[in-house]
Amino acid sequence: MSKWMTFIVDKLRPYFASNGGPIILAQVENEYGWLEHTYGESGRKYALWAIQFAQSLNIGIPWIMCSQDDIEQAINTCNGFYCDNWLSGHFNAFPNQPGLWTEDWPGWFQTWGEAKPSRPVEDIAYGVARWFARGGTHLNYYMWHGGTNFGRWSGGPFIVTSYDYDVALDEYGLPNEPKYSHSAKLHQILHQYEAAIVGSNPPSPQSLGPAQEAYVYTSGGSTLVFLCNNDDKKTAVVQFQGKSYTIPPWSVTLVGNGNELYNTATVKSSTIMRAMEPLSAINDEQNSLSFWTETPGLWGPNTIKSSTPLEQLSVTHDTTDYLWYVTDFTVESSAETTLKINNVNDLVLCFVDGINWSGPHQGRGSASFNIPRLSVGKHQLQLLVMTVGLVNYGAHMETWKRGILGQVTLGNQPLTTGTWYHLVGLQGEQLQVYTPEGSEKVNWNTSVSAGKLNPLTWWKTSFPLPNAPAGIPIALDMSGMTKGLIWVNTRCIGRYWMVKSGSPCGSCAYNQSYNPNICRYDCGDYSQRYYHVPREWLNPTNNLIVIFEEIGGDPTSIKLVARNGGTVCGSQKEDWPNNDSTLSVVCPPGTYVTSVDFASFGTPTGNCGNYQPGTCSARSSKPIVESYCLGNSKCIIPVTIDVFGDPCPNETKSLAVQLTCK
Repeated sequence: MSKWMTFIVDKLRPYFASNGGPIILAQVENEYGWLEHTYGESGRKYALWAIQFAQSLNIGIPWIMCSQDDIEQAINTCNGFYCDNWLSGHFNAFPNQPGLWTEDWPGWFQTWGEAKPSRPVEDIAYGVARWFARGGTHLNYYMWHGGTNFGRWSGGPFIVTSYDYDVALDEYGLPNEPKYSHSAKLHQILHQYEAAIVGSNPPSPQSLGPAQEAYVYTSGGSTLVFLCNNDDKKTAVVQFQGKSYTIPPWSVTLVGNGNELYNTATVKSSTIMRAMEPLSAINDEQNSLSFWTETPGLWGPNTIKSSTPLEQLSVTHDTTDYLWYVTDFTVESSAETTLKINNVNDLVLCFVDGINWSGPHQGRGSASFNIPRLSVGKHQLQLLVMTVGLVNYGAHMETWKRGILGQVTLGNQPLTTGTWYHLVGLQGEQLQVYTPEGSEKVNWNTSVSAGKLNPLTWWKTSFPLPNAPAGIPIALDMSGMTKGLIWVNTRCIGRYWMVKSGSPCGSCAYNQSYNPNICRYDCGDYSQRYYHVPREWLNPTNNLIVIFEEIGGDPTSIKLVARNGGTVCGSQKEDWPNNDSTLSVVCPPGTYVTSVDFASFGTPTGNCGNYQPGTCSARSSKPIVESYCLGNSKCIIPVTIDVFGDPCPNETKSLAVQLTCK
């Protein structure tokens, strides 16, 4: 570690603030304090060594340590979904340190087989506002911009290839609305009143009710007030400095120089559910598919022999997901039987004499395969064990093992002890058939139907740059396939796995303490259907795509798609008696409203994608919205009874719309 830190510091030294550069903080370790106790006294010694060594590098700027509250030499910082309750303890322990929130988690990781996580933006904004209200100095989102785990970089294990994380800018770099605009508006206001915040010491709260309080920052003639309603169920009406404020549950209202500016639970930005627009199949009249199927088992001479199965990472050194385990066995009497492995990770495919008997993958701890009647005599068992990302956080990570780790039995016949052969990786990986040069080393078959159901099959074709507007992101829709890896122009896009999600989904209320087990969506759909292909990796013509399919699939179903247009929604309450409320709805850049799919002025219910008319709805809602929106990239609709009429007098009404933009 000392060599690595010295290398990094030497590279960055010209850019430290002490040398006139922009870097003002440096970090050593990350969240080690959560794990330190598991190492006993040596854990404490390591934490002290880490900061002492860091300081010995003399970089001239402060060092921070995230979640490390037992080290005085570094600034302790907070990581989490919420950190405002952390501040008082931090200031008591370290009165001369600022409050730094180094990781605000606006989303969460998704693993294969799970539905997509989504943290409501109202809750994110509530946590941020509370943080600054109570004296927080700095906030950093983990993350603001999503991304992609290209190649084999996704960890976990079992974390999906997409690193979208449901954050403000999605995996493709596009605004995730309303999360982007609602969060950006909050920070715009905080920046606008920066002088008041940094010019004041953290104020004591002023009680406005049983769960309501105010924090007042005043400096240089500017005042910013945070009115907090911490009740997670009831709207509060509070009196403050001679004015009345209605504050929704679990929210903060910002008041600047006496003007109500923003409420964390009142989202005025459009919701955009972006579409994946089909462009073309990867095979057509100009782009023909071909395939090559590997031979299961010992495809090469570089085998490793042992008396029992070896732990996978000690053999592969994580240079590949794949390791072959091969052993011979003898059948004394022909009968159906079961192969059992009582400890195997991550996943395993089973072949006997080159025939796949596993069907879908098994693993995640154990596997059991029904083996049909085999002839009397000698046979060969070929097991392909694969990792699906390695553990990326936790104590004693060196103890995490992969591969066949337990007993292997065939019926009553033990196979664990004997002669086992191991072979690292796939033959196609060794030949690099995903490159133009490597693809010439095997014989490709153009009879697509003959290869669709084959396991261990490589597919190859080429395609021109899709006809999509410049700047529109491109992806692969892998529907029809099962699991494997994708390369485009020799670059590995990542793992794909067309496994459907089974996590519970349902309505998601913002006014609750968030955790990753709630607010999931797309249950029953693929955990990940689309795989990002950066435009920078594509040529105008002859883009080589190579896919390794582990089980079998239909590559003719694969499509190139563009992340363009989609469903856009918005809702807004009327402002009675002022009668001046409007709803602004904006399409993604380069698209226009092609249809109004839902419109109701009255008491609509639901949210984007499942709006329903309420107990009252103006009959003219849809044609009126169409008159404002059709053919436009943006429409501003008055939310007034003067425009829509009054379908239910004496009730507060709202307008909800759902549009398609293309």
